[in-house]
Amino acid sequence: MTSADGDRVHGPSSDPRRAVAVIVVAVVLSFASITAVASVAAIDQVAFVSPDRTELEADPGETVEITVALESRGGHGGEGVTAVALIAQYNPDYLTVTDIERGPWLEGEDTEVETRSTLADEAGTAIIEQRREPAAGGTTGSGTIATLTVRVAADAPTGTTPISFGESTVSLTGDYPPAVVDESATVAIAGGNESLGSFDHPDPDGLERDGEFDSSGDAEETDAAASDGGAPVPGMTVGAALAALALGTAALAVARDRRRG
Repeated sequence: MTSADGDRVHGPSSDPRRAVAVIVVAVVLSFASITAVASVAAIDQVAFVSPDRTELEADPGETVEITVALESRGGHGGEGVTAVALIAQYNPDYLTVTDIERGPWLEGEDTEVETRSTLADEAGTAIIEQRREPAAGGTTGSGTIATLTVRVAADAPTGTTPISFGESTVSLTGDYPPAVVDESATVAIAGGNESLGSFDHPDPDGLERDGEFDSSGDAEETDAAASDGGAPVPGMTVGAALAALALGTAALAVARDRRRG
């Protein structure tokens, strides 16, 4: 079609490929929305696990301590945390977790904290499982969940190697566990800045646990030990939960700076 002055006027496109593209985008967005809603319904709240130091230096043969904090507001409807399995994974060619002590985060009135520790160095994994007996409504807030003693191998090369906590789990009084957002600690050996080799960790669920749960022994006390005892907040909306996951690292950094202040 042309106008009175002879210029070409373009009407609506009839390209079928454009129509197909619009349909595909709509379908993808629909599935993304459904997945987000289902995920939020399942996780409800988010638990944050973070070390007191995300970057630390150590020489070969040196031993260092890392304090790990947990922050959780529980779940929807006042659900509290009843159990935590803190799982630290590292490369055993360069590091060894020689000890892991519980912190006081799960403690509360009229309940005991039972603990079981597993040091599976050949698998590059250290686990400390804690549970309240009885659950007594669970607990919420922020504080120290464990302290790790880590030794650098005497023959470790110069470079950096991580300790991650991404396989950790948190249980609530309700049916759905919260998602766990973790922050890793990076050990710079002899001041190096080049990443060392990775390690293929086995599934922590398949590792044999050491001994039975034990309620004896005091918690490792640190400056970051006290829980704030805050009550759980109502369940998150879809947007709030996704935002919490996306901004998890930033929230952990702010919390760590607050503890250091």
